[in-house]
This record gives sequence, C-alpha cells and structure tokens, in this order.
Amino acid sequence: MKALFRSQLFTNPEQAFNLAIKRGQLYELDSRSLRKAVYTYFKTGYLEKGKKLFINVYPSTVLNSNFIPLIDTVIDRFPASSQSIILEFVENEKIRDFDEIENAVRELKKHGLGMAIDDFVKGIDDINRTIELDADYIKLDRYFTSSLFASKRKQAYVKFLVQYCSQFKLKLILEGLETARDIDVARSLGIQYAQGFALGKPEPLALIL
Repeated sequence: MKALFRSQLFTNPEQAFNLAIKRGQLYELDSRSLRKAVYTYFKTGYLEKGKKLFINVYPSTVLNSNFIPLIDTVIDRFPASSQSIILEFVENEKIRDFDEIENAVRELKKHGLGMAIDDFVKGIDDINRTIELDADYIKLDRYFTSSLFASKRKQAYVKFLVQYCSQFKLKLILEGLETARDIDVARSLGIQYAQGFALGKPEPLALIL
C-alpha cells in the first residue's frame, strides 16, 4: 500500500514540498506527513492485517536528529508499525554523505523498518544508492514501462536489474503499468512486483477497507 500526500491547498505534492524547502521547513512537513500516514492507516486496522505501507521520505529527513525519536514514538503507539513501514527515499534530493545515510539506515532497520529506492532512473545519484544503501526494494520509474514492449534496450536493462536484485535479494517493483500488455511484458521479463492503473487506481482508504 502506498500512502499518497494530498492537500486542498496545492495541485500536487511537489508544490507543497518545494514551498517547505524554500521556507526551510522540509523536515516539519515531511515528518508530519509520515506520522499522519502511519496514524491514519493503523487507526483503520489496515496494517494490522500484515500489509506494508510505503511512505516517501527525503534523505535529509532521515538524517535529522529528531527523526529516530519520532520513529520511536510511532512504534511505541503502534508496535506493529515497525514491521510494516517501508521508507522510500525520494529521488530529487542528492545524498551528500553516503556513510552518514548508511548509519541512519542501519539504525532504522534495527527498528524493523524497510527501505526502498523510489523512481529509479530519475534520481540524482541512483546508481550510488543501489550500491551503497542496504535497500529492500528498488522501484523502477514509469520511464521503463513506456513502450517497453517495443524497446529491446529497455527490456535488456530491466532483465539486468531483475538479475541484480535476485542476486542481492532485493525486490524490484515496476511502476506505471496501465494496460494488460504492460503486465504481460513485465511478467515475461521476470518482474514479480508492480504498480499502476492496470492493477488498481488510487482510492480513498475507506473504499479499500
């Protein structure tokens, strides 16, 4: 399950987060969004059914000295959340110190949280992230899905990533599946996890439950 940020004040999440960055309030918005997502899903009882909740997070948020205490507070209130939360590192913020972020990831994993690299191929330092970070998931950007059936080069690259993830026990997720043909091609390339309109559209949590 993917938690989506929505606001009546902004057309899209990027506008909200760009404004927060401009005002020096990125951590405040990012951490509150995470807490809101976890509290909302656990109050419904959805995550107690053994589901995973994917939540976007900025690398700088993970490195903030207040973040681990926030995670401790969340887990104290909802103990099962430690095995349900998957943090997706957003692609549009450069990681300047991989040693520092690795230490933070190790600490978060001690709390039971999983890690994902979001929108692989769009990021500033994607290759570094797949090698340096102890991620559990790699999410391929919808760029790969677009005309994947007609592009031998894209198919070859996806096959390479499938093999890479298999070797290092990562879960590879292909984003942007919108047709039955997309699903068939993804399966033929060895993709086991995917998301997109062909599998289900975003819906209010109340409807899913």
